Amino acid sequence: MEIATKGLLAAPQDPTPAAAETMVAIARQFGIGPLRQLREMMMLRWGPGKLASHEYVSTGAYAPDLTVAEKKTYVGKIGSYELNVAASPMALTGTRAFLRDKVMYTALLRQLGFATTDTQAVVHADRMFGDLPVLRSVDDVVAFLRDDAVYPLFAKPCEGAGSVGSALIEGREGDMLRLAKGQMIDLAAFATEIVDDYPEGFILQSAVQQHADMAAMTGAAVGTLRVVTTRDDTGIAPLYTVWKIPSPRAMSDNFWQSGSMVALIDDDSGQVRRCNIGSGPAAEWLDHHPVTQLPFAGHQIPHWDKVIDTATRAHGLFPEFGLVGWDIAVGPDGPVIIECNDNPFHVLWQLAAGQGIRNDRFMPRFDAAAARSEAILRGRVNTFRARQSAKAAKS
Repeated sequence: MEIATKGLLAAPQDPTPAAAETMVAIARQFGIGPLRQLREMMMLRWGPGKLASHEYVSTGAYAPDLTVAEKKTYVGKIGSYELNVAASPMALTGTRAFLRDKVMYTALLRQLGFATTDTQAVVHADRMFGDLPVLRSVDDVVAFLRDDAVYPLFAKPCEGAGSVGSALIEGREGDMLRLAKGQMIDLAAFATEIVDDYPEGFILQSAVQQHADMAAMTGAAVGTLRVVTTRDDTGIAPLYTVWKIPSPRAMSDNFWQSGSMVALIDDDSGQVRRCNIGSGPAAEWLDHHPVTQLPFAGHQIPHWDKVIDTATRAHGLFPEFGLVGWDIAVGPDGPVIIECNDNPFHVLWQLAAGQGIRNDRFMPRFDAAAARSEAILRGRVNTFRARQSAKAAKS
């Protein structure tokens, strides 16, 4: 087995503007000339979706069968963020930092009866975490991984996104750790990497056991469901769900890793509708999983009703948020909340659905969430002013 020098998943390279050779390839494959591509890039860059040139390529917004109006429904990273902030204004959502605290937030979920991840230990130089073991040094991490850890183990930073810095550890063999990506790494080297590269804190948690129907498709790595929920005047309801299916050799399910897939889930039935691999000109719609050969269409997500109920009830803990994205694994007994995202990346849905998120179906939901948030914020401001006026009248 290969010996790795680094065990944690490295960050992807920053995206670069669409290259000339890419534009030529699109022109040849789709019959869209480079000048037309440039015009559309400029139009969409300054449009509501804020699509950068590399996002114009990666999302497939160049497709010749799309009308101009349909192209304008696509969002990039900035456009996705703007939708989220409009639904959940910064002035209303002061608890964002708590939602991003992967140790404290999951502890709250567990206390309130939600199934979530099991933290075995936290690596941090200064902070305390109640009764959880805290590892202060490389020697502490080595001792824990050698003597106390229960494998398989999932390791990830306390802060961050996109699975950067994570690792799925299948087990220990002497002074070596066996990684799910098919490599071994020296235990001390792995501990040093954690302490040196992530001084803001690191979590060592029990790897989630998936439901057999999920594992049959994804393999060892957990493929989570990204369930996005919204809140408006009528309450909290799901907006969409996609299934992040890991590459067969990946340790996590983020789409930017080569070979990863993303499947669109039917809102009512919980069945897979279609699955995409890759982006831009290299994107493909898959009928079957490339390794297991299981068909995607019609594959049933187990415990579907429980998944939706869990997401909506968990959103209700912080109803000031107009929109939240949940990463939910499905275990043998039902849904397990992995993380809460206050800024879900809607490009994932676009890749799975083959259309833009700012469409006639979703925009009324985004607008309704934003309107309700503005009403809540306005009510709080009016209440504060009324109290200040009452105090002034008494003095």
